Amino acid sequence: MSHIYDALNKSRGDEPERRKDEEAAAQPPPAADTSRITPRAQLEGQILGQPNAEFLRELDTLRANMEVLLSAGERRVIVFLGAVPDEGVTTVAVHFAYLLAKVAQKHVLLVDGDMAPAHHTLSDAVAERDGLTELLRLSCSFEDVILGTEEPTLHFLPAGRDRVNRVEAISTGPLAQLFEQLGQRYDYVVVDCAAVLEHPEAPVIGAAADGVVLVVRAQRTRREIAQRVLAELKFSRCRILGTVLNAHKSSLPRFLRERV
Repeated sequence: MSHIYDALNKSRGDEPERRKDEEAAAQPPPAADTSRITPRAQLEGQILGQPNAEFLRELDTLRANMEVLLSAGERRVIVFLGAVPDEGVTTVAVHFAYLLAKVAQKHVLLVDGDMAPAHHTLSDAVAERDGLTELLRLSCSFEDVILGTEEPTLHFLPAGRDRVNRVEAISTGPLAQLFEQLGQRYDYVVVDCAAVLEHPEAPVIGAAADGVVLVVRAQRTRREIAQRVLAELKFSRCRILGTVLNAHKSSLPRFLRERV
């Protein structure tokens, strides 16, 4: 009996504490941490060698159009992808990320989302480091995998070591939640993604982002192929922000094109 009495007294004594806990639980969750990530390691070498000035000017038009399409305060996780390999997606994504960081002075995260093991990707130089696939499996923290670059406001997230099971990691991992967290910590998250027609994870990545940009290589990708990919992206509920015609050569000099 005395044990029961002691337990009742203890429960009464704990009542104010329990009430405080219940009140705390009823409060809305704290605001997300929007502090910038400080990488613990630096990417060896440069992401971008000598940037093409004219290419950057063209991409600045794309940046301006995105500012119009994306409302103020909207998260900016943008996926660049192509229909087939060798469209120049990586070149466009890297230049765009560099433009945002260097010229527009934005805090940018460049993500290697092309996790096909046989591909030459941005992550070849850091193939043995954890990255996107490990983040999706919740086996590491942002600071452990995000690398600094030669540009202070441009960071880099490699694809990760386990690319063999990449489809499983993307389909079962909390991809949308990961993009949400990264979007709160960076002004822009630029994702270099694999070819849509060869890798089923590409539309999944695009659907979890805030928008996709289709890169089409001039004189190479047929119109019907591009239309097929656009239809597949729409079916996957991707928000298509536009297309980039890559490697297009004009017979007119630039100053004449601008006057036409």
